[in-house]
Amino acid sequence: MKIDVKTIRELAENIEKYNLQEVTVESEGAKVTLKREIAAAETVYVNAAPAASMPASAPKTATPAAEKVEESYEAITSPMMGTFYRAPTPDSPDFVKEGQEVKQGDTLCIVEAMKLMNEIKASRDGKIVKILLEDGAPVVKGDQLFLID
Repeated sequence: MKIDVKTIRELAENIEKYNLQEVTVESEGAKVTLKREIAAAETVYVNAAPAASMPASAPKTATPAAEKVEESYEAITSPMMGTFYRAPTPDSPDFVKEGQEVKQGDTLCIVEAMKLMNEIKASRDGKIVKILLEDGAPVVKGDQLFLID
């Protein structure tokens, strides 16, 4: 077996798929070890903390109304744990903007996982209603990235 980028990508996908902590492959004198980043999983707790600190005076009707509006749109979610990037490089324009029409297969963002840049593509034609994350935000598998109409 030859160790190339495709092999490494497949290993990374298997780490996610089977919830593994570490995978090591050795072939023809080359050795590759992939480890799951535990620090990114901790962000779930960090992101949850601000929600608990919301003031009690916040209108209770605002949250259900917002949820109903957001439920009418399809969410595009992260297929893996990593870091969310809106553009291919820091000085490049974002792949998409709110209100932009996209076609199936258009690149919406990048999720970096274990130094591999994974393009997240539109699964259907539609309009980007809302971008839910800031550039550089940590994500876990299943986090919502965009709302599409």
